[in-house]
Amino acid sequence: MNAPGPDILAASSFLLSLLLSYYLTPIFRDAARQFGIVDAPDGKLKTQAEAVAYLGGLAVFGSVLFTAALFLRFSDKLSGLLLAAAVIVLLGLIDDIGRLSPRIKLLVQVVSVFLMMKAGIRIRIEAIPPLACIALTFAWMIVMTNGFNLIDVMDGLASGVAAVSSVFLAVVFHLQGNEMGKILCLSLTGALLGFLRYNRPPAQIYLGDTGSLVLGFLLGGLAIEGDYTAINPYGWIAVLAIFAVPLFEIAFVSYLRIRRGASIFRGSRDHFSLRLRRWKLSAGQTVAASCGAAGVSASAGLAGMFLAPVPSLVAYGAIFLLFLLAAAWLKRIDMGL
Repeated sequence: MNAPGPDILAASSFLLSLLLSYYLTPIFRDAARQFGIVDAPDGKLKTQAEAVAYLGGLAVFGSVLFTAALFLRFSDKLSGLLLAAAVIVLLGLIDDIGRLSPRIKLLVQVVSVFLMMKAGIRIRIEAIPPLACIALTFAWMIVMTNGFNLIDVMDGLASGVAAVSSVFLAVVFHLQGNEMGKILCLSLTGALLGFLRYNRPPAQIYLGDTGSLVLGFLLGGLAIEGDYTAINPYGWIAVLAIFAVPLFEIAFVSYLRIRRGASIFRGSRDHFSLRLRRWKLSAGQTVAASCGAAGVSASAGLAGMFLAPVPSLVAYGAIFLLFLLAAAWLKRIDMGL
């Protein structure tokens, strides 16, 4: 009897992860409510009608972990990435239950990136010295890990955008014949779609730091394994386009807070999604617009990988200009800060 083909395995990993997440999410929701691991409204940043359960990230990561164990052979890279991600999950879980200082969270994230790099996952650019590549890997992973955490301020937003980014990253791996990357990305996509059944507005459960941090870490680590410059030397910009929404958020919020003299680590209503809500969009419309922007940007990034250098730079430049114009417009929305 012939073994199932790679496409069958990929589709099976997506379906299994979706079903697992759909089944596990309400279990973790009820457990979080029972043990009081909830996000309570405070009338400021947390304006939901009632307390909402955390621990959604455990359902998502658990689904991905089980699916990976079933469909993939554990290599040094796979084991290292999942071990490092598990440390991030533990960090987020502790922060959801209690509260950790930004300094401690950053330290644990650095340790996790080190574990991942020991497994052989790091940025490699021939024109850049190895030490600079190591520094670039740390910077990329810290930005990605906290980028998805930063956009997780609205029902369905972080999970929806991450699902879109994960699908496009899976396409990159499919084109390159990287089965490990494709199966992990599709497993993550399935887990997020199963979770979204309970996270869409009005949410019954949140990702929490447990989920939002590990989303950025997993996707950031997987993105490093992609090959974007086989046809176009500027194709590496595609990865920035695939994750344009969380990267835009971290740049936009950091700029506004620094300009105001506020700490970039302290919560505020600077987020682009809250500005769209303040304008006139509903929560559902804001999530849909954000996912649409992620899809358009990722599509342009993917297309740019196969264009000649000059046309690809025009496409990438157009995306950058659109986000720049969006930032200028969003900045004008009065948030009463």
